[in-house]
Amino acid sequence: MKINYSPYRLKPMQSLNAAVPLSERQGVLLAIEWPDGLAGYADLHPWPELGDSSWEDQLAGIRSGKISTMMEQSIWMARRDAQARKQDKSLFDGLPLLKNNYLITDTRLEQPDLIARLKAEGFETIKIKLGHDLKKEAEFVSFLGQDGAFKLRLDFNSLGTWQTYERFMSSVNKIALARVQYVEDPFPFDEEAWLEAKRFAPLAIDSDLDKIDLKKLKTKPFDTVILKPAKHDVNAILQNCIINDYKVTVTSYMDHPLGVMHALAVAGELKKAHPQRILDAGCLTTRLFQMDTYSAEVVPSGPYLKRADGKGIGFDALLAREPWSQLKMR
Repeated sequence: MKINYSPYRLKPMQSLNAAVPLSERQGVLLAIEWPDGLAGYADLHPWPELGDSSWEDQLAGIRSGKISTMMEQSIWMARRDAQARKQDKSLFDGLPLLKNNYLITDTRLEQPDLIARLKAEGFETIKIKLGHDLKKEAEFVSFLGQDGAFKLRLDFNSLGTWQTYERFMSSVNKIALARVQYVEDPFPFDEEAWLEAKRFAPLAIDSDLDKIDLKKLKTKPFDTVILKPAKHDVNAILQNCIINDYKVTVTSYMDHPLGVMHALAVAGELKKAHPQRILDAGCLTTRLFQMDTYSAEVVPSGPYLKRADGKGIGFDALLAREPWSQLKMR
């Protein structure tokens, strides 16, 4: 297997969440060739602040035979792209259009016309990242929920405690609470505490998903699993979700538009195969960064993301112009 890489930087337009400082994001595009002649592309976009190894360390690990989980997923996605290119197809051929949630990373930046604008654009689901100012955020959630037009997803990024979560949820009005589809990572995972926390709203697991064995849970402390193809074994998690009857939200990793498209393609495939289990996706993250030549090809239209032109995952012309460097194995 031959690996070429091309580093990139993404410049956030605003805070991405309360856990991460506002700064440039770094990642690397991968072009992978196999001995059977297939070649495909993927993204590798770690979040060191959340425990990921840097892209440099992950590439260096390949030389010593240590392939990270994220790198395994990148190789898997590149192979999917390669197979589609070999067949002269797009990864999106035959897939349903899948709606995405609207993502709010900082409620302080939203304008008074938000509800009217999102209704006009056709959004049905809004995800709100919390943790900047919980008191004002509770008021904001109450404001959005009272309208009754949207399903709400609240994300604490495991930054809170049971006490802060209880105070927050108790301060949100009951009409808005009834609109909460789920609360993601209310605080670090604890099976008994999460069972108790479910009295306010259904829960979803994301950040601690890698730390637990879904097969060994004695109860059902959450209802939805957040599946990120950039870092999760898609097939293994999907099978566990089927066995344990969890809903699934497929999201991007707030990564490069190429990575976003891979997540969207996986979401579309799963939605086609399991229409009742797969919820609205969370792949509208390109708008969080300054536009570049890649994001300009996949501009969102309401809750839908435009698919990149070309074979496989798309972006053919742009990928051909990347300044690729070969990863030296020895």
